[in-house]
Amino acid sequence: MIMRPTAIERSILKGPAARGLIRKMVDTDMPVVAAIVKNLLFAVKGMDKYNQSWNDEAFSDRDSLLKLTEELLHHISEESAKESSDVTYSTTEVAKFAGVSVQTINTWLREKRIVGAPARQGREHAKIPEEAEIIFGNGKRIPVSILKANWDKENEAPVVDEVTYLERSIKELENKYGAAFEDIFGDTTIKELTQEDTDASVWLSYKARLESVKKSQYS
Repeated sequence: MIMRPTAIERSILKGPAARGLIRKMVDTDMPVVAAIVKNLLFAVKGMDKYNQSWNDEAFSDRDSLLKLTEELLHHISEESAKESSDVTYSTTEVAKFAGVSVQTINTWLREKRIVGAPARQGREHAKIPEEAEIIFGNGKRIPVSILKANWDKENEAPVVDEVTYLERSIKELENKYGAAFEDIFGDTTIKELTQEDTDASVWLSYKARLESVKKSQYS
């Protein structure tokens, strides 16, 4: 089963990496790109407005084709964001992904620190969507889907205590990029990030969790 695109994956379509790839593709084989785009214009939902405002001449002009392709990718990104995922997790599962207790998750729900989680009705169990974002103590917002992906990855590795694992993982990323997260990405938010997008989201979640785990140990 293919998982729904995450916020990061959707933002990639509108970022500089995608634009650079489009230019390379157009410069390498413009007729093939034109054929792909033309087929997508008639296959992707909501593309009628583009079909009416563009004509066939756009497919034979490099700059027009670049602009049309960028608009197409932007539309696809926005369209996929409209489709809400039906994947949800229990508080127990989210607690496991985030490395905290179920009580902490319930507290965060009451404090509305899990953005996108619907309010509970009566005594029913909480159902937290995979695209809901947890606001950690340092203010960082991490989607549940990314926390789950990180948890899945961690459990393929030898089991060590969480602080050791997180510190080791952060160190590996610092060695890979030659600097600390803040020196590379600064104040970039999770939705602005663009192999660097994936590493950045994982890195950011490691840092947020490490701070949370250490804080709980000393409180």
